[in-house]
Amino acid sequence: TVEFGKQWYQRRVRVRMAEIKWPIHVKSYAKEKLSHGRLAKTKSHPLQGVTLFQQEEEQGKTKEEPSKRHRATSDLQVIPDPLSTGAGPLFSDPLSDPLSGGDQIRSPLFSEPKVVMPSKNRRYSPPAVVDLWLERRSGILARFTTSQKLTLSAGSNKHERANNGSNLPEKVRDRLEQLDEMEDGPFLSNLTQAEYTKTIEDMGKSLCTAWDSEHRVKALKLAIQLSKLLIDTTTAQFYPTKFVLITDILIKFGGMVYERLRDKSAVVQGHVTVQLRSDFKPEDVPDGAKETASNWFYKIASIRELLPRLYLQLSILKCNKFISTDEHRNVLMNTTLAARGIGDPLVANYLRCFVCRVGAVVDPVFDSYLHPIFQDALFIYPQIMSKGKRLKDMTVGAYCIAHTPAYDWLLSCLGKHLPPHDMEQLMVQASEIQNNGILLNAILTSLPYKYITDHVFQLSDLIIKCHETAFPAFYLLKNLGDKLTCDVTQQPSSLTSRQRNKLLKLVWTQLASLEGQVDEYMDCAVVWLQFVCLERNMTKDLDPILDDIITHLLPARTFEACYPTLDKLLAILLSSQDNVTELFHLSKFLPFLDLFQKDSVKVEACKSILYAYRSKNGCRTTKSPVSVNSFIYICKTLHNSVNALTNEDQKRDISELINYFISSVHYGRDFEEQLAFYVDCRAAFSNLDPILFYLVQSVSSLAIQTLNITKGTHNKKSASFVRGCIAYSYITIPSIYCVFTKLDLYLLAGQVALLNNSLVQCDSLYKEALTLVGDVPATLVGTDGRQFSTERMLVDWVARYLASLVLVPDNPAQPPLHIFRELVAAVESYKHWSSNGNLKVRGLLLSYLLSITQPAFNFSIQNVDSNDKLYGQNKKYLSQVDELLETTIAKISSYLDAIDRLAQEGDNIEELTRLVDLVINGMDITQDNPSKLLTKVASLCYQANKRFSLIKDEDTHSVRASKRLPALHKIQRAIEAEQIS
Repeated sequence: TVEFGKQWYQRRVRVRMAEIKWPIHVKSYAKEKLSHGRLAKTKSHPLQGVTLFQQEEEQGKTKEEPSKRHRATSDLQVIPDPLSTGAGPLFSDPLSDPLSGGDQIRSPLFSEPKVVMPSKNRRYSPPAVVDLWLERRSGILARFTTSQKLTLSAGSNKHERANNGSNLPEKVRDRLEQLDEMEDGPFLSNLTQAEYTKTIEDMGKSLCTAWDSEHRVKALKLAIQLSKLLIDTTTAQFYPTKFVLITDILIKFGGMVYERLRDKSAVVQGHVTVQLRSDFKPEDVPDGAKETASNWFYKIASIRELLPRLYLQLSILKCNKFISTDEHRNVLMNTTLAARGIGDPLVANYLRCFVCRVGAVVDPVFDSYLHPIFQDALFIYPQIMSKGKRLKDMTVGAYCIAHTPAYDWLLSCLGKHLPPHDMEQLMVQASEIQNNGILLNAILTSLPYKYITDHVFQLSDLIIKCHETAFPAFYLLKNLGDKLTCDVTQQPSSLTSRQRNKLLKLVWTQLASLEGQVDEYMDCAVVWLQFVCLERNMTKDLDPILDDIITHLLPARTFEACYPTLDKLLAILLSSQDNVTELFHLSKFLPFLDLFQKDSVKVEACKSILYAYRSKNGCRTTKSPVSVNSFIYICKTLHNSVNALTNEDQKRDISELINYFISSVHYGRDFEEQLAFYVDCRAAFSNLDPILFYLVQSVSSLAIQTLNITKGTHNKKSASFVRGCIAYSYITIPSIYCVFTKLDLYLLAGQVALLNNSLVQCDSLYKEALTLVGDVPATLVGTDGRQFSTERMLVDWVARYLASLVLVPDNPAQPPLHIFRELVAAVESYKHWSSNGNLKVRGLLLSYLLSITQPAFNFSIQNVDSNDKLYGQNKKYLSQVDELLETTIAKISSYLDAIDRLAQEGDNIEELTRLVDLVINGMDITQDNPSKLLTKVASLCYQANKRFSLIKDEDTHSVRASKRLPALHKIQRAIEAEQIS
């Protein structure tokens, strides 16, 4: 009975089709699915390495056994992917782990604050001496500069030298005169700092050139002249920089002498030259090399002036290893004593600094000279103050600051060997010395972190009592905070929470008393706010600190001069929180943000907050009213900053930040609250298309979630809510500027309405989209600044529109296929079609008409009766479809005539071939009209490609195609005969 019913239905369909001009081919979608078969599951990605199974054929067997078809793992040969051979951090595939976020694009307007949290499992290892000096070297060169005119003089008083040498033997006097001639250097005056520095660098280059040219005496002469420049302390604030530049050259000179002696110590054994081992002993050095080393020391010992002699002895200190095992230790001790004979405290302290620098490199274990040399530096401490008061061209404070690099380095070298009882003695000495700012500063910046934390309260008391102008209390407190903050990132903190709270209260009380010193106060606030943020359980202390900062900056609008420092404070706050939303629960955070009143500064601050929120929030969501309202305020500030001068990149950046915030707000199953949030966002961010686009997508997703919860069948409440979501989209889409964005969103909203069985809204949205087709411009400007045609985009949109329109039922109050008729009119209103585009879009219209004439559609929507069920092959309905088919095919025929006339079939071969497949698969080609149309299209294809054939190999094996094979053969022969004639 069932089979009889199917046959009767098919005959009825054929009778009806015979009455129309353009009969279609009735499809059985179920049979087509079975004929295609099931798709096999893939076992590997096509871009992965290819695995070949090597199968060995057994002799005497024509068929493999099933157990031997799959080889063992050892028999597999893997061909590596050529794109993955450079595996590593520079060659990683970004698609292999799309969620890793390893290479996130960041805006140049925001940078992560340099606040690193301590690691509990990390062990601290002191850096090498060379690395420590390089760090200090760059700081010295940047800090100690001058604008005064400088004098470069490396000569000495010849009359004084002649008188001093009159009583010496003639041989000794001749040798001293030769050295004196070597010591005479250039004399240049009125030099700027840059010219002075370049002159020193040129002398260093000349020294290297002379050495490479085997002019050892000239190289020594230049080294002596450079060391004599350190005698001049006329410009004390520039002396540390001069010391760094000159001692670098002297260290290099000593290295060249050392390498020269190593080369002379090489022994030739046969045809091989054997160099000294790195850990050689004086017994391993040949006598000739020892004599050369001794000559170098004799030459330097003959230098008449004390300071050049001491500097050059230290520069070649390592060369003592060629003569004696421990002679360098005697030199260090003797130089420590000889430094006491230098009258100028600035020159003496930097000589001691050089002694420690060289000694730490040559013999890191030997430390007997460190304590005496530091005690000598403390002994001349009062002399520094007295000389500073006598200077006329600089203040006492500036003169004292010029000594800080020397004391810092002395204490940094001493601190590595300082036992606890000596540390206690140092604290006592620091408390007994008047004007102890230099010493306190050296202790804070140079001693190890553990010493500082063990005596932090004793140091803080000394700092508060220090009233020195060069090193005021706020400056020392800042250095204390720097020490406690920076070093805690490298080693665990030994301060308890109670101690940290006590220290913070003590320090901030002192800082709060700073009146009228806003810059100094803000510098300290940055450091100590970072100290607070490093401790997780001290977040509650942020409110009082922020309140004190606001109190200091609000009077007289002082904050306007502190925007860079405020940026640093904000960066510290954002870096310290794993969840940025916790900052909004601080009562003083938003008032703190109000200090950013300059528009550009406020916008950058808001961007920083949103960047931090995006980078740290991840997939977490929020629904806290405080957080949501605060973020809306921040996002609205960014949105309102967009104006006519804002470029597209900035708009895109702002839109992405705001869209991320919108995506992070989630109210769970409270869909009404979620929709209300989207309504507020639409009111707040109505000027940026990407945000409105995202809002429409989010609301559409909300409607689909509601549909899933109700399992496709709405109740009264859910149906009303879904209609509200669709109305939201209908209201929002016209506010968007881009015409294609509006077309896509209208189509999306119409599909959502169709799925939710809201057919009236679906019709309205589909019709509203068609009103925009005529407004599509001929060209648009791409992101690369080039113009491109909109025809291809419009064809793609029409294809998607027609694909969904198949399932849209007709409105009973309108004629059949009224939306399709409006689409045809809209397509006609676009005046920029090319011949190829026209053929494409007409083919899409033809494909749609052939699809809707099928007795049953391949797809259906729950609770929605499409036209296949609505009309049920009604004769009047089919006749109207036939009229539309005839009109569409007439248009296609006119385009085909134009193509034939202009000989453009080669340019349109792809569309012609697609049209051939459409006619064969969609129409009954055994009938007259479809046969004529197919002949016409196939003839054009044959003209473009003589190898074109209507009959494919798979058609000869297909039961469905076998019924049409005679018609296809007939058309193929007619085409070939026509072309031959």
